[in-house]
Amino acid sequence: MCIETFDKNCNEEELKDILQKYKLIQHNKTNGLILRPGVDINLVGRDSDGNVVCGIMCNTYLLIMYINVLWVHESYQGQGLNHRLIKEAEKIAKEAGCIYAHTSTYSFQSPDFYELHGYEAYDIDDYFPDNICLYSFKKKL
Repeated sequence: MCIETFDKNCNEEELKDILQKYKLIQHNKTNGLILRPGVDINLVGRDSDGNVVCGIMCNTYLLIMYINVLWVHESYQGQGLNHRLIKEAEKIAKEAGCIYAHTSTYSFQSPDFYELHGYEAYDIDDYFPDNICLYSFKKKL
């Protein structure tokens, strides 16, 4: 059997099927920890017209909250919304049983913001062009 092309249109159900059918979770040897607490933490802030103006999107696994996205629309920056979002996400994660928070950010984004909130850089990848670095952060909750 030869695979000549890859389908770029894999849907969420197919991904779940792969995980279940081939027991990939069981092969991770975490005694189920990889699924704990297994909640997504997705928060958005809306203006008076109902438009989304800020948000944070996180996954949880291995008792860790991973921040995928933290965003505030430019016209709402400077109002502390990013601070409120991260604090609320950390609170929800801790209540769900998470013991650490992780994230990564590029040097042109917001490493100072995470340090301000008690995150510690544990890895800095500096192999990107134009002196761009990727910072990996962790914080005990």
